Amino acid sequence: MTLAEHFPASAKAFPNLLPWQSPFDWIRQGHFFAEAVFNLQMKLQEADDQLNVFCEALRADVEAETIVQTDPSAAAMIDGFRFVTSQVQIYRTMTSGRLGTCYHWLLWSISREHVFDRTENHAEYRLPPYAGATRAMNELALEVAVDWVWAAYIVAHKFGGLDGHCNMFLEAAVAIATQAGNGKGTKALTAIAVYSAAKKLRGTQSQVDALLRRLEEPEIPVTDRAQIQISMSTHVGHYTDTHPVEWARRTLRDLRAELREHEPLQLLAVTLQDQEAWLAARVEILSEIHALSEIYRSGNSRHAARVALDSRILLLHPIIYALCKFGSTDDLMAVLHAWYAEPDSVCADGDILFICPNHGDGVAYVWPDGRYLASNNVAESLENALVANSNALNEYFRGPQGDRQVRVDDRLKSTPAFEFAVQIWAAMDDHYRLSEVSSRLPQGWVPRSVVVMPAHRDPLQAMILDRLGWVAPLETSLSVANALGPIKTLSIWPGPTQTTDAEVEALQHVAAAAGWHVKDMPGTLDREAFRRFYEDPEADLLWVIGHGEQTSDDQRRTGIVMEDGAIASLADILSFDVPSVGRRLLVLNICSSATAQTFNGMARSGLAQELVSSCQQVIGHLWPIDYYAALAFGSSLAVGLTREPPPAALRDASLLMRDQVKLINVLTEISPELQAIRRLNGQRAAEVMQNVLSWGCPVILT
Repeated sequence: MTLAEHFPASAKAFPNLLPWQSPFDWIRQGHFFAEAVFNLQMKLQEADDQLNVFCEALRADVEAETIVQTDPSAAAMIDGFRFVTSQVQIYRTMTSGRLGTCYHWLLWSISREHVFDRTENHAEYRLPPYAGATRAMNELALEVAVDWVWAAYIVAHKFGGLDGHCNMFLEAAVAIATQAGNGKGTKALTAIAVYSAAKKLRGTQSQVDALLRRLEEPEIPVTDRAQIQISMSTHVGHYTDTHPVEWARRTLRDLRAELREHEPLQLLAVTLQDQEAWLAARVEILSEIHALSEIYRSGNSRHAARVALDSRILLLHPIIYALCKFGSTDDLMAVLHAWYAEPDSVCADGDILFICPNHGDGVAYVWPDGRYLASNNVAESLENALVANSNALNEYFRGPQGDRQVRVDDRLKSTPAFEFAVQIWAAMDDHYRLSEVSSRLPQGWVPRSVVVMPAHRDPLQAMILDRLGWVAPLETSLSVANALGPIKTLSIWPGPTQTTDAEVEALQHVAAAAGWHVKDMPGTLDREAFRRFYEDPEADLLWVIGHGEQTSDDQRRTGIVMEDGAIASLADILSFDVPSVGRRLLVLNICSSATAQTFNGMARSGLAQELVSSCQQVIGHLWPIDYYAALAFGSSLAVGLTREPPPAALRDASLLMRDQVKLINVLTEISPELQAIRRLNGQRAAEVMQNVLSWGCPVILT
C-alpha cells in the first residue's frame, strides 16, 4: 500500500507536500514518516491556516488507520506516530492561548479512543514508550515527551480537565522531565511542581526539594536558575523556608537580566502586599503590562491577541486581588486597560462597580469611594454556583475544587435547562450576596459600567437588576466611547426563524409610533448583503434576527447564519467597516451572540464582545435563547428604546418580558392585530418568559 492509501485525506488536501505514492509499511517506515511529518509541521508553522488544515486531515487519517489496524505492532507504531505528530499542534495551541483545543490535542495524542471536541470521554490514555513499537519510534516519541509533559501540566493548572491524567502520569512525567535535563527538563519540572503545589498533592515536597537541589548545582545554567526561582514565587515557595514574596524580590534583584516576556510582571505582582508597595511599583507594573500586551499583539489578529491575553490572565490575578483590598477603581481600570484594550485607545473613567467573584476573602466589590468584601466561604459558594451554572446550561464550568465528573450531552451543550433556574438563582444569591452590597452603595448611584473579573457565564446583570434595581453595561472595551446619539433610523436584518415575521412586524409598528425611519433588507440574505447592512452609515440602530453559531477558539465558526446556511463569521464581520462618527447600537437577537470564553479573565472573546467599539454598543444573549423569549425580548426592548437610553431600555425590557399580561397589554396598545400577541399569549410562552434563563439571557455591553 502507498502513503496515499494510508493517508487519503491528507494526500487529497495536500497532494504536493509529501511523496504520497511511495510504498509504506508501518513497521519498517513508520518512524521515518513520523519524523518527516514532524519536520514538515515545524516548517509549516508560519502558514497557520495551512498547518491547521493539514493536521486536521492527518488526525482523520490516523483515526481511520487506528480503527482498521489489526496487527498489534502496527497499532503500537500508530500510537507513536500519533504522539509525535501531535506535539507541534500542542505547542502552538498552548502558546497561542487556545487552551481548549490544546486540551484535546494533549489527550488525543495519547489515546486511540479519545473523541476530539467531545466534552465527556471514556478512553484509555497511555504515554510512551509503546509496547510493540520499534525502538526507533519509541526513542523519537520519548525525545518529544518532555514537551507533552510541560504543556499538560500548564494546561491542567490554567484550564483544567486533566487532574486525573496528571495524577496518573505524575511519576512518569517527573522521570521524563528529569531525564531531559536542563532547559526543557527544568521547564517541565517547574510546571509539574507549580501544578502539584497548587493542588497540594502528596509528593509535592519531594518535587520542590529536587528543584532546590538543582539550584545548588554550581553548573546550573542561569536560565534554569531563573526558571526555578520564578516557580518558587508561586505556591511552590510555601514548601521552602523562604516565603514566595521573598523569592520574587530575590529573583527581581539578582536575575532581572535573565527574565523574559511575562516573568518580570509575574514577580512584581507577587510583591504587592500593601498600598505602599503598589504606589511604589505602579508605573513599572503598568509599563510591563503594556510591553507584554504589545508582544502578544505583534503579528496577531485582534481576535488572536485577545485569546492569547486571556490565556495568560493569571499573571494579573495577584494584582487584581491586591487592588480589591487597597486600590481604586481607577487603578483597576488602568491595569485592565493596559492589558486588554486596543492600542492608542484612551482608558475609560473609574465610575464603575468592579466585581471580583473569586477573591479569597469573599466576593469583592469596589466602587469610586468604597469597597466591600462579602464574607462567605467563597470557595464553597463559588463551587456551588459553578455546579448550578453547569447544570443550568448543559455545560462544564470548573470550580475551585478542580475537576469533577460531569454528564454533558454534547447535542444539547449550552442549551438552557429551565428546570435548573431555581438552583442557579439560589446558588448565585448565596455567592454574590448582592443584598449585602445594596445598602453600602451610594444612594441613587448607577455606575457607567460593571466590570467583572474573573467573569463567569451567569445571569449576573439580571441579578444586579433584581437586587440593586438598575442595569449598567458590562464592560468590554475598557476605553472611552463616542456619545450614543438618538435613534432616527432602524435597519433590520430579518434572518429566518420561527418568529421573524412577528418580530419584524412589532419593530415596524414601534418604529412608526416613535418616528423612526425603518430600512428593510431586500433580496438574498447572504454575506455580501450582511456586509452592506453592517456598514450602513445611516443606521443608528442595527437589529439582527436569525440564528447564531458560537465555537470556542474559532472565529471562522462563530458568527451569524445566513439564509443559505453559510456563516457571516466573526472574522468576516471584523473586516467590515463600522461608521466612525458617533456611536450606534447593535442588537443581536440571536442565540449565543454574547457567549464568551471565560478562562479566568474578563468576558471579551465572543461575537458580541468583539464587536463592541467606541463606535458601537452591543446587546446580545449569553446562551441560546428560546424563540418565545427572543420574540418577547425583541418586542419589549424596542418599546423600551423609544423611551430610554439602551441600559435603562434593557432594564425595562427584562421587567416587561417576564410579565406576560403586561407585555400583551403593551403590544395590544401598539396594535391589537400584531402577530406577537397571538404567539406570546399561551401557557408555554408564559412559562418561558418568566424563567430567569430567558429574561436573564440578554446583556448590554460597552
